[in-house]
Amino acid sequence: SGHPQTAGGGGTGAASVQKLTTNDALAYLKAVKEMFQDKKEKYEEFLEVMKDFKAQRIDTSGVITRVKELFKGHRNLILGFNTFLPKGYEITLPPEGEPPPAKKP
Repeated sequence: SGHPQTAGGGGTGAASVQKLTTNDALAYLKAVKEMFQDKKEKYEEFLEVMKDFKAQRIDTSGVITRVKELFKGHRNLILGFNTFLPKGYEITLPPEGEPPPAKKP
């Protein structure tokens, strides 16, 4: 039996940016923590970045730069951070599978 309300579940993701719940934030923090279980300092550094961002010691573009640096190689974490960014800001990454530029033997 079809449930019409489940149709198209997923959406564009753009709407979800505005409705960031504490649960979303906690789920993301949990993912970060698990990803860096053996690198506690990465997690600590991320918390510092978030603290600075909340206290407006760094601006949005500063946060984006630090997060991309911090989570290098962890595409899902970098893109997941978009949830926390204000409208109009979005971290974009080159499509997967493209070789990084200038990596010649």
